[in-house]
Amino acid sequence: MLDSVAKEQKVKEEKYNTEWLKSFDGFEDYSKEEAEEELGSLKQLTQIVCQHLINTS
Repeated sequence: MLDSVAKEQKVKEEKYNTEWLKSFDGFEDYSKEEAEEELGSLKQLTQIVCQHLINTS
């Protein structure tokens, strides 16, 4: 069960790259470096939110 979840998560992570981010309005003019930095910030935010949900449930 955990293996299938890990595989699915890896596939989803591969979809979230700089080209994916630049496909949204407001991000299309970001340079590759800016997009990578923004993705890093979004990943940190998701970790914080997930940890909060785990701790409060």
